[in-house]
Amino acid sequence: MSDLSFDQQSLEQQIAKAGSAKREIRRGIWIAGAFFGLLVGGALIPLDAGAYAEGIVAVSGSRQLVQHREGGILSELDVVEGQLVKQGQKLAVISQSNLVAEERALAGEVITLIAQRDRLKAQLAGRASFNTPPEFLNLSAEDQVLAEEAMIGQRQVLRAQQNALGSQRSVLGQRAAQSNSMVASAEYQAKANREQRRIIGEELAGMKELEGRGFVSKNRIRELERAAAELDGRYGALTSEMSRSRQAVGESQMQSVSLGSQLIADASEQLRNVQVRLAELQPRLSAAREQLARATVRSPAAGHVVDLKVHTLGGVITPGDTLMQVVPDNRQLVIQAKMSPVNADSVKVGMTAQVRFPSLHDRTLPSFDGTITKLSADALQDERTGIYYFTIEVVVPARELDKIRSAHGESAIRAGIPAEVLVPLKKRSALSYLLDPLLSTFWTSGRER
Repeated sequence: MSDLSFDQQSLEQQIAKAGSAKREIRRGIWIAGAFFGLLVGGALIPLDAGAYAEGIVAVSGSRQLVQHREGGILSELDVVEGQLVKQGQKLAVISQSNLVAEERALAGEVITLIAQRDRLKAQLAGRASFNTPPEFLNLSAEDQVLAEEAMIGQRQVLRAQQNALGSQRSVLGQRAAQSNSMVASAEYQAKANREQRRIIGEELAGMKELEGRGFVSKNRIRELERAAAELDGRYGALTSEMSRSRQAVGESQMQSVSLGSQLIADASEQLRNVQVRLAELQPRLSAAREQLARATVRSPAAGHVVDLKVHTLGGVITPGDTLMQVVPDNRQLVIQAKMSPVNADSVKVGMTAQVRFPSLHDRTLPSFDGTITKLSADALQDERTGIYYFTIEVVVPARELDKIRSAHGESAIRAGIPAEVLVPLKKRSALSYLLDPLLSTFWTSGRER
């Protein structure tokens, strides 16, 4: 009986051992199956390699800097941070009081010279008046006042010169007429003198014949001879007087002609000087007006004002200082990201990139496909951290961005919000992802010196 009990216990132990062995075998099979299943899954499950980069949404073509070339005193500030402005809208005014005074002085001198130029041209052409110069047709209100004053003044000068010339010529004409009258009078007297001399000559000849017969005294002959001599002397004086009068007439005529010639010569010289002066002053006036126009700072594009650096009225603006920036609204939004140099060699322009916007906090929002449009030619260094990086620019189609705006509002996608970029580089499996570092270690092991 005891032997039977022992055999039964031994059999149960053997059966228990056999069951335990089967369980171990099954466990081993399960472990092996799981291991091989993981290997197969790792080889089949895709886990593509990609280059990751962080960036921000920016405006294509970057922001527009608002600067002032000459600088000055900030006298007016018409915008605030974030304000929407139109292209050409006034942003600020830089006061330059000394330049205003210089521009007014130059404008007054140039306008006067233009009026003087046209007056001299009229004078040379012998005209009694002149029309408004074409430069005066489209003047500002201030310059129009100066132009009217200049025209009045130059027309008065032209009239005064013509009146003076007329008066001088009138005097010379009167003098010539008087001389001509004296010539005529002397000629008449000389003619009468010759007639008297002829009569006395005939009488003297008769008296001398009678004297020979003793009918006439000697004294009578002497009286007639004295009268003839006086007439001859008077005739000589009259002849000399006629010559002087004729000479005076010629001198008056020459002086009249000389007056006109001198005025023409003087006007020609003045016109040359005026034209030279205008050629010197007009560019200076244009430069001063351009500088004054720049005193009013205007927006280079339609967009939002950002990074406003000036706030104090009366503050000094250094030449070339950036006053603010304008982010254009009508330009394409792009993602500008910084990528590690390790991955940059595999990234090319034209590759597809996946873009996410973490600031939207929407887990249901998928990533968007974009295209790499720019890649920096060389690595850049961050001045703050010293880390090197490559810049890439990714363009997301506008229709994709419109989907985000329709779901999250117009301001959801705007310049400055963060973005994440993932650039798929090559196809690989999860097993390759795990083994690549190990294989890389094997490749480099034993090669160190």
